[in-house]
Amino acid sequence: MKKLLVALIVLIVALSLTGLAFAQAKAKPAKPVEGAKPEVAKKEAPAKPAKPAEGAKPEVAKKEAPPVPAKPAEAAKPEVAKKEAPAKPVVFRMGGEVTAVNAAAKTITIKQDAVKKHKKVVLSVSKKAAKDLSGVSVGDVVNVWVSGKAVTTLTKVF
Repeated sequence: MKKLLVALIVLIVALSLTGLAFAQAKAKPAKPVEGAKPEVAKKEAPAKPAKPAEGAKPEVAKKEAPPVPAKPAEAAKPEVAKKEAPAKPVVFRMGGEVTAVNAAAKTITIKQDAVKKHKKVVLSVSKKAAKDLSGVSVGDVVNVWVSGKAVTTLTKVF
């Protein structure tokens, strides 16, 4: 295990140093000016970087090729049409005091008390959690696990 770790560290260091070595550009020596002494050429003519090759100018290209008419907007296909796997709904836990229970509509209202925030939340109860709804009454403190706006699990605290 130690040998593998050492080999991995050596490989990472070697790759990092190699990347730095390739990134450096070598400077080209200055060419002497014709008719001047070599020592004077070094002082008077500093090395200039080479200019990149120039491509065709845009004016020349416009004269040679006629303009192409734009394609209609219907030709573009939207990428939204692809079938994607639906995202898993986020499941989170919340708790509070029950203020209303409607077994017929399978809803429960929970009052949450937090520091500086008091809110009431009305949630629908799933079929699996509906059997636990019968043991809950107004004033009970419950923990519920919610997926979207539906209660998946209902637990009575006290």
